[in-house]
Amino acid sequence: MGASCPVVVLPDADLELAASAVALGGFVNAGQVCISVQRVITHPSVTSDFLDALVPKVKAVRTGDPSSSETTMGTLITTAEAERVERAIAQAATDGARILTGGERDGAVVSPAVVTDVDPDSPFSQQELFGPAVAVSSAADWESAIAQANGTAYGLGAGVFTSDVAGAIRAVREIDAGSVHINWTPLWRADLMPYGGLKGSGYGKEGPRAAVSEMTEVKTIVLHGRPW
Repeated sequence: MGASCPVVVLPDADLELAASAVALGGFVNAGQVCISVQRVITHPSVTSDFLDALVPKVKAVRTGDPSSSETTMGTLITTAEAERVERAIAQAATDGARILTGGERDGAVVSPAVVTDVDPDSPFSQQELFGPAVAVSSAADWESAIAQANGTAYGLGAGVFTSDVAGAIRAVREIDAGSVHINWTPLWRADLMPYGGLKGSGYGKEGPRAAVSEMTEVKTIVLHGRPW
């Protein structure tokens, strides 16, 4: 279940909540979670304020030895993976994006990165990063925000921050993802919920009830004209 999970931040969003959630949802397990926040799509009217709230929270993430109580983000799984993520962040900058914080590598540790002015069609948005970096892009209206959110081959999870109930319902209906979270990031699940994606993010659903349904064939036996 690959992914490039989006979070849409609308003009009426609680920006402090959105920034706190993204600072958590983008960097847990060094971003090595299929439902990590990889893309944030903001309205231009709130982009600056959102970044002002987000960047200090990301800078406060303490990297290092995962066994240390002082560490809040540890290593990537291998040094080779860290090198791959480092190259991806550097390439995004070469392609015109701006690195506001992070992106440096020390062995298998990559410092948490916030990268803005990212082209939604660039590899940094389109490909699954699976590392500690969040790409921020802007969308001038709802239609373009939804187009960006749906504009990759993936559809595992998404988040929308808004105070408008009608906008939240519209997001649930129009974003192509297996789960859409309102006022939180995709980085949440419960074992009892059906969990799975659309498009290139796999097929079927996990979770006890969903798994039983997916793996069960129901047959009807007819005996003397009556179904059993």
